[in-house]
Amino acid sequence: MPRSITPPLLALALLLVAPRARAEGPSDADVTRRLAFISSTLEGGTVAADRWWYGWYAGWTALTTGEVVFAIAATDRGFRVDSAVGAVSCSLGVIPLGFLPFVPRTAAASLRTLPGDTPEQRRRKLAAGENLLRKSAETEAFGRSWLTHALGISVSVAAGLVLALGYKRPVTGTINIVTGIALTEAQIFTQPTAAIGAWRSYEHGNFETPRAATKVPRWTIVPQPTGIGFAAQF
Repeated sequence: MPRSITPPLLALALLLVAPRARAEGPSDADVTRRLAFISSTLEGGTVAADRWWYGWYAGWTALTTGEVVFAIAATDRGFRVDSAVGAVSCSLGVIPLGFLPFVPRTAAASLRTLPGDTPEQRRRKLAAGENLLRKSAETEAFGRSWLTHALGISVSVAAGLVLALGYKRPVTGTINIVTGIALTEAQIFTQPTAAIGAWRSYEHGNFETPRAATKVPRWTIVPQPTGIGFAAQF
């Protein structure tokens, strides 16, 4: 073979091999390390996500039920109106929790069901885990977004204006606005956000499994049938 043909052939061979090398992706050891980070993050966030979701779902449901009972049993027209409007506004706190999935609650369980015994299975599991971590972060980010704040405030203000202007009950209308905004803001600010930081860390190439930290209780506000209560989150 002429010596002058060798360099072009060598360059062509390198071009053909390079995409294949890139397509292979991370090593199995790196895949395992990434999976450990994602699994640890999702598992660690499940308890906090469940506690937050069940606490607020039960609280809003209890408040809605209580207002409905009061509206039916009340003999005073004004109190009946207050309770009926309160039931509608409280039900709007239940509906999003019941119909919109809070991904951090179920992400760890979904990833846990996938096999990871072989390198190929671990690669597929990693892809699924990355998707679950990203969706968890997006769900938490939306829960803390300005749109969520705006929706909560709008519902509270609308219910208060209905009472104040529509039924000529300015005092209870004002109380409805203040308590409604306080509860929705408390729900927003107590929502877990661990997946947001974990996904950002993962995107920047930090796959180190977080060390177990000392559990310190974090007190949060939750609605209760008799008013507002406090619950400890670890």
